[in-house]
Amino acid sequence: MQITFKPMGLIGPTIHSDFKALPFRPEAFDPGQPLQKPLLALNTGSCIKIVGGIQRFEAAREADVTHLPAYLLENVDSSMDLLKLVAAYHALLTLIDKANLIGIARKLGFSKTQIAEELFEPLDIPPQTHLMNDYLFLLKLPHELQQMVVDKDLSLKRALIFQRAEEHLDWVVQLIQNLHLGINMTAEIIQNIWEMAQRDETDFQTKAQQMGLWDIAREAIDDPRPVVMEIRSKIAAARLPHLTAAEKTLKQTIQAANLPDNVKVKWDPYFEKQGVELTFHAKDLTEFLEILRGLKNANLKPVFDQI
Repeated sequence: MQITFKPMGLIGPTIHSDFKALPFRPEAFDPGQPLQKPLLALNTGSCIKIVGGIQRFEAAREADVTHLPAYLLENVDSSMDLLKLVAAYHALLTLIDKANLIGIARKLGFSKTQIAEELFEPLDIPPQTHLMNDYLFLLKLPHELQQMVVDKDLSLKRALIFQRAEEHLDWVVQLIQNLHLGINMTAEIIQNIWEMAQRDETDFQTKAQQMGLWDIAREAIDDPRPVVMEIRSKIAAARLPHLTAAEKTLKQTIQAANLPDNVKVKWDPYFEKQGVELTFHAKDLTEFLEILRGLKNANLKPVFDQI
């Protein structure tokens, strides 16, 4: 591979469209700034293709700039080497940038195993093939949701909450934009609808309609606070039969655990927080030690398994 740093004319080169989506955050071009980040260009033999800095390349041509500095690549051994160079060129890639680069690699014909073994390391991703579908899912998100992923600097795990509503991402966009919801409230709504749909063996949209949450996203509001209270009320109402049954079962499990009589057990009535709170009052050290022995002998494992 040969890399040459040189001024490059902007009249003849063509754009490598596969890399046009990089970076997700638009790059600015200032014609009055003498020091510009060099472009990254590939000499294919028949033409020169811009593979890095495409947005600045286009902005410079619109500003009637005739030349920009560039790193010119020649005799590149493989497309995978080119992908690694593009990743290194952009350096600080967002989650969506990484997804786009993985998508480009798939378009170029690389298998998931090849990408995981060769491209994930320069992208700072664990070399695990199963992560491929998670990153490729991000490319399905509407631009507004991709923008949220980037602006909020979401982790992959956090961004994947949208998978629960994969067939209804436009509705999710409306939910966020019309109700001015943050990512935490959006996640709470999506997760609850999905859980209720799984419980009742129905689809996401049908359950959202049954819960009264589907049409609530259609109308724009100014103050989100009342509608958030309304949404949580609807979620609680939908979860109530399930919560009632779970509470009854947990009470039976606690009773069967044979806890000391003066030990009280509390838990989250909505079962959103794992764990229980054990409280007791001991009048002296002897009673305290008796309670500890009782707790040690109690059958608490089923309690924690259920909660």
